[in-house]
Amino acid sequence: MLITANYIKFNNYKPISLDGIYQGEKTVLDNLVYNIKMIVESEAPITLNMLKCRLREAFGVKKISQKALDIITDKIDELRLIATENLYDIVLWPQTGVFKINELRVNSNFQIYDIPYQELSLLVHHLGLSGEELYRAILGYYGYEVLTEKAKKYLEFVERQCR
Repeated sequence: MLITANYIKFNNYKPISLDGIYQGEKTVLDNLVYNIKMIVESEAPITLNMLKCRLREAFGVKKISQKALDIITDKIDELRLIATENLYDIVLWPQTGVFKINELRVNSNFQIYDIPYQELSLLVHHLGLSGEELYRAILGYYGYEVLTEKAKKYLEFVERQCR
């Protein structure tokens, strides 16, 4: 039986600004650490790409520079978050470590490759399919119609992880 739950998104950001982190303002950097920690604890497992999307919301910007990303990465390291490989990206977990996923989160509006393979494995086992039939069923489950080359490579990776 496949158990699903709505994706819960953290939104109670403490104020942060790109200028503040560039200038090393203590309060802004402390708020950045808080935001990262709370996003990961609330939304884990979460890809670095999705964490960047959440932080863009918190910053109120459309793009995060490499300099800002370097600062964010330093803060992730300081928090000692656990990272696992997810083919195109890393998946971040709270400091308590990688945990067993027992429900498939829905209504996230993520790209298929931003859904951690640990979570998609629930759907893989539930569907009991393989190959392209499996990939199309997974895409259909999330409302996607086109199996792009990038999505196919990711779903092949997911299928290999489930063996």
